[in-house]
Amino acid sequence: MFPTTFSPVRIGPLELKNRLVMAPLTRQVAELDGTPTAEMAAYYARRARGGIGLIISEGTYEVDELSCKTYLSQPGIANQKHVDAWRMTTDAVHALGTPIICQLMHGGRVSDPRCLFQGESAVSASDTQSEGWVLYTDTDDEKHDRGVQGDWPKVTFPPARALTEAELGKVADGFAEGAARAIEAGFDGVEVHGANGYLVYQFIHPKTNLRTDDYGGSAENNVRFAKMICQRVRDAIGPDKLITLRLSQDGVDDFMGAWPGGVEYAREVGAALADCAADALHWSSFDWTDNRDPNSDVPMAKAIGEASGKPMLVNGGIADGPGAEAVFESSTGVAAVVGRPLFAHPDWPHIIRSGMDYPWAEFDRKYVIQPPVDLGVTYPMDRRVPDWDPDLSKRR
Repeated sequence: MFPTTFSPVRIGPLELKNRLVMAPLTRQVAELDGTPTAEMAAYYARRARGGIGLIISEGTYEVDELSCKTYLSQPGIANQKHVDAWRMTTDAVHALGTPIICQLMHGGRVSDPRCLFQGESAVSASDTQSEGWVLYTDTDDEKHDRGVQGDWPKVTFPPARALTEAELGKVADGFAEGAARAIEAGFDGVEVHGANGYLVYQFIHPKTNLRTDDYGGSAENNVRFAKMICQRVRDAIGPDKLITLRLSQDGVDDFMGAWPGGVEYAREVGAALADCAADALHWSSFDWTDNRDPNSDVPMAKAIGEASGKPMLVNGGIADGPGAEAVFESSTGVAAVVGRPLFAHPDWPHIIRSGMDYPWAEFDRKYVIQPPVDLGVTYPMDRRVPDWDPDLSKRR
């Protein structure tokens, strides 16, 4: 079944046994100080056992400054303690024959204000303020599933200030430092998160980038910061580790976001990334076939891939074998990136390859918080109840 999906592929320096990639999936189950847990190792190992070709970790903060940390209980790769703790995960995944890369992210203007230090402001491409709010802080179901008692407020975002050009270099160096620590922790490479509303996205999207210097005003300028980050990461980890760059139109505070100019802007972004130090680009969406451009039916990932000449990892709405195979039949990408199905069904690759009908569970946030894990890695599973302070005025 699905011969292309289950054929090997080389992406940058990595040889994958198949073309299925686990998407980076935010969970917020690390220790409060960002230290990865044994449960996380069991969670990733279970997906590796399930037959996935490559795992991209959940978004991980690379340094603890300039509003980089985005969520409470987000994992970090910012210090030696983080490095040592991540090794349980990378060792468990590698023991099952699967490579894993670490997604490095910076929250920018959509960082939870409780993650900011006292007196620290959020930062972004420009002086702006997001109209959204921190994911799931307004849902009683999330409170229930996490076992939280007491207040559960809706957390909105504070005003953000524009980063100076000097600070852009500092942030890029932070990505490079985090990447070097990720390799020390056993990861096979890193992904630079330039999607879904976070800092690098805030530069790439014309809606949030209002700059008039070399880092704004055109597609070429808007991706300049992302390219700087990728180059410094490459300089830090060398040619033998994978680097991917994730892109999207929508964000955590703008789920129906669309690039002005649609497919034409996508082509301009792709052309500007042709000489980027990343080995591959990763398109993130809710449905990769929907480009949100009324003037074109070309998938965004295909437009970017053709313009950049780089391999495309394609994410969005892939729920079964035919959905994965369609990515390849349409010549849109070299790998299909799957997220939500893997929360409830860690054996998703094996299931679709069998060709049997399967009673898929509908996606539910409870699988994010307490998914099936590999009890051969840790037992019993310690389900942690987060000690999250509901006082929105608090800073670290």
